[in-house]
Amino acid sequence: REVAIILYNIATIHMERGEEEEAMKCYRETLRVERCSLGPNHVDVGVTLQHIGLLHQQRGELDQALRYYHEALRIQRQVEMEGDTSICQTLNGIANVYLQSGNAKKVVQYLAEAARILRRAGRTEDELHLSGFNSLYGLAILHPEAAAAA
Repeated sequence: REVAIILYNIATIHMERGEEEEAMKCYRETLRVERCSLGPNHVDVGVTLQHIGLLHQQRGELDQALRYYHEALRIQRQVEMEGDTSICQTLNGIANVYLQSGNAKKVVQYLAEAARILRRAGRTEDELHLSGFNSLYGLAILHPEAAAAA
């Protein structure tokens, strides 16, 4: 596990420096090590998958981004604990990919789920707004089919 942590940290440094190719190599190696040492459905595997999805998204590789985000989401749903809102980052990432691809219905679906989770966890409307999950209202203005979720 220690090796995976080191690799993950190196990948993060590469990301911060804008070295996407090196970051991707390190994240993929992190994923391999985590799956071997922690098992395929460990929460850390989900976090690494989420970061690989984000990297694909930043590179404009939207299909790949969705693939990794959805795999992360599957793991997060399996290991989700009551009150844990970390899954919302993945839901937001998925929504952003769908926003980039122009699929308003999917954007609404994933942002609405994230907002429900945050509300159940006791987040106020002001906190939702600061977190960016209040954007459903703005989306409803641009895309009338989104109004029901807002």
